[in-house]
Amino acid sequence: MRTMKTLLVAGVLAALPVAANAQWYMGLDGGANYLQDPGSATGSDSDWGWVGLGQVGYSFGAPKVEFEVGYRSNDSIDSVSTMVNGLYDFMPNSKWHPFVGAGIGWAWLDGDFAGNNARNSDNSFAYQGIAGVGYDIDSNWALKAQYRYFATLDADVGTANSGDSDYRNHSILAGFTYKFGAPAPVVAAPAPAPVAAPAPAPVAKPAPAPLKNFIVFFDFNKSDITPEASKIITQAVDTAKKGGSSRVELTGHADRSGPDKYNMALSLKRANAVKANMVKQGIPADQISVVGKGETAPLVQTPDGVREPQNRRVEIVLP
Repeated sequence: MRTMKTLLVAGVLAALPVAANAQWYMGLDGGANYLQDPGSATGSDSDWGWVGLGQVGYSFGAPKVEFEVGYRSNDSIDSVSTMVNGLYDFMPNSKWHPFVGAGIGWAWLDGDFAGNNARNSDNSFAYQGIAGVGYDIDSNWALKAQYRYFATLDADVGTANSGDSDYRNHSILAGFTYKFGAPAPVVAAPAPAPVAAPAPAPVAKPAPAPLKNFIVFFDFNKSDITPEASKIITQAVDTAKKGGSSRVELTGHADRSGPDKYNMALSLKRANAVKANMVKQGIPADQISVVGKGETAPLVQTPDGVREPQNRRVEIVLP
């Protein structure tokens, strides 16, 4: 049985990523815990205490894997635990994202019992269930609130060695998460048009052709027009007016960090935001066509679930 538990832990640890673009995070939680009465054999009663947890983990986007160290303190029994948890965020691209999870590991128990037959320490296999909700303050920091059920098997701690009993604990927690290496917003200037080759002397070089293609970039999970993006849109509007363009084509895109359906809607929302800005600057709305392609046409190829700033864009084409 212990060999099987060891294999389970090793299997979860083996799933931790080693890719160079891995997005790691750390978290801290604190709150209250309720120790459920382990039974009359222990001499312990149900009571409230406090709990503190710390995690280091890796986010695949929606699924996460993390290593956790915890301490729970109650009047009769304290515990120290090391756990490997698997979690799943249901709305990873929203500011609010409910999550559930489970974990396995090991716990060390320390009791405070008197008597000749009292046993005050033991260690045992531990498991837990997790449910909560997180809120993203920005691309690095997030707040979270959660409930955890934590328990062990065959914990022999108490006033009498009459048999094993389970350690069962309920915790209500609040905390935060810090994500390392969250990508910073990138805004690129439009690509320069090709310059015509010089003609043989004494003919002067022809003037370069006016820009016809522009790219506007967006922050993660946003459709807001940034100041840098506004400058590029203004360049496109000026070019359209000077060149007498009667048609403008806008194509929205998203990276692969969210579900396909969500990314399709987000890409269309970004394209419509650019259209609204161009209309304000004097381009007739009926001359602007809008298309959303979601994550189907990236500038940079990435695995599913990976954030890529250059894929969060709207392309402006003046035919």
